[in-house]
Amino acid sequence: MTLTLVATITALSGQTDAVEAGLRQLVSASRAEAGCLQYDLHRHQDDANVFVMIEQWQDSAALAFHQGTDHYRHFKATCGDALQGVALQPLNRIA
Repeated sequence: MTLTLVATITALSGQTDAVEAGLRQLVSASRAEAGCLQYDLHRHQDDANVFVMIEQWQDSAALAFHQGTDHYRHFKATCGDALQGVALQPLNRIA
């Protein structure tokens, strides 16, 4: 079953540019993964520190694989301290 994930990523004040650069690198690498159907980065219109990643994965195994990739781990290692928080909303399409 296709899995949709909405990730809201909030950068600490003063860290927005670094987080955006890291997320942009993550996008290109993640889109190349076999199980990735969609991986789109957005910025909140009213708060420049808030990014929203809308992802679609072939299934939960594809998402689990993604979370173990070198590029995902690299983002966490290099940008983790620049984040205020990350909220994940896993969704299943019903209509």
